[in-house]
Amino acid sequence: MTPFRRVRLWGLAGLFRVLTIITDAIPPRLRFGHWNRILNLLSFRKPLPVVRVTRPSLSAPAEVGEHVPVSVRHRCSEPTTHAKPRCLLVAGELDTGGVETVVGTLARGLPTLGIDVEVAYSRGGRTESLLRREGVRMVEVRSEDLHRFVSQREPDIIQLHRVDSQQMAALSHLSTRTVPVFHNIELFLDKRTWSSLKCFVRTAPACIAVSETVRAYFSSRVQRSAEVIENGSRPVPRISPDQHASARTRISEALNTTITEEDILVVGLQRFNVQKNAAGLVDAFLKAAEENPRLRLVIAGAPNSWLEVRSADITRRRHPAGHRVHFLGDSDSSTLLAAADVFALDSFWEGGQVVAVEALAYGLPTVLSDVGFAREVTAVCGQNGFLVRRANKDYSQRAVAAQRRRFRQDNREEFVTALLAAADLERSTNAPLHPNRFTQAAMVARHAEVLRAALSSKST
Repeated sequence: MTPFRRVRLWGLAGLFRVLTIITDAIPPRLRFGHWNRILNLLSFRKPLPVVRVTRPSLSAPAEVGEHVPVSVRHRCSEPTTHAKPRCLLVAGELDTGGVETVVGTLARGLPTLGIDVEVAYSRGGRTESLLRREGVRMVEVRSEDLHRFVSQREPDIIQLHRVDSQQMAALSHLSTRTVPVFHNIELFLDKRTWSSLKCFVRTAPACIAVSETVRAYFSSRVQRSAEVIENGSRPVPRISPDQHASARTRISEALNTTITEEDILVVGLQRFNVQKNAAGLVDAFLKAAEENPRLRLVIAGAPNSWLEVRSADITRRRHPAGHRVHFLGDSDSSTLLAAADVFALDSFWEGGQVVAVEALAYGLPTVLSDVGFAREVTAVCGQNGFLVRRANKDYSQRAVAAQRRRFRQDNREEFVTALLAAADLERSTNAPLHPNRFTQAAMVARHAEVLRAALSSKST
């Protein structure tokens, strides 16, 4: 690397650190709106390459329904009268991510247990299109129209999958039949939203948290207990050597590079956003690659923040082994996990990271920072599970910001050690491990139990 290039990269790294400090100082209502749109100016000239979904159920084109001439936008037929209890799942955007995966699983699974389901969402995307093609009743409803919509539908029970003051206000007259589901550690809620949530859950028949970490976080703030129902993933057959090689070929084609069987492929499935800490994972990986040059890293996810993409990118470009790090956009998780030898996630906070459970089901050695239910997941992984202290001391904006502006985060050395240990394991000897507590069937059954109990308490 020439001295000029080295100085230029250091200058860019400093610029992105300054932008990170500014970003962390901006109030959330502006930070995730206007400011994030301004940061889109940092986007690459070419979009991130992707590994396309090949399963027919996922690759078929989305249906486009007609819009009725009212502010509530229906994309389904009116529901008929059912003897089954009617449950309305209220969600936000249904594109990709852990929350969307859980909502989709419940929408499919609850009807098999005798609970009729309709999904109201504020904005569509991949998950919404998939559910619609599978015949799930879907309705797009703006938050300001939710009150009128729910009053028209009069569901027997409601699950609220988003901590949103507008949606809580719209459902306040039905709080006694609404079960809030807490999916994540909410660092950026303002005092008004916390106050609204505290009032709302006071009369709710039950609350659900996706991990013990999330339960403790919310219970301490709203003085209301919650049932812990851990997120689950679908069963996965054992991956054959041919499938493993084929998946690597598809990734190689997308990246226009060659991933050989000699490479130890570390995969991180995560959005590029503040929570997931892509730059921290890249930095720890590069230090590990200095000791094990066979390591190769692929991070795949939607670029929700181009500042996060750029920060991770400049970290790899400044290192001699940076060519061993690759970025993909929102890609097929099945292909990536089938190709991987190790799964890694170095988040600042999580709720119940579904992708970690999927990695567990694929039999991958899994390295996780101690957030969400990482402790529970790695405990059942046996020798395949590696739990690393998270970088931030607590779940506060200040603690996370303190780590984000550092070139070397506090848990770096521990994460490096865990990556090297995971790399020493041979994937071929790792049978898929999928305890019942982390299956979709167990998750749906527990949700159904809580909903039926809430219905019983309402009727009495």
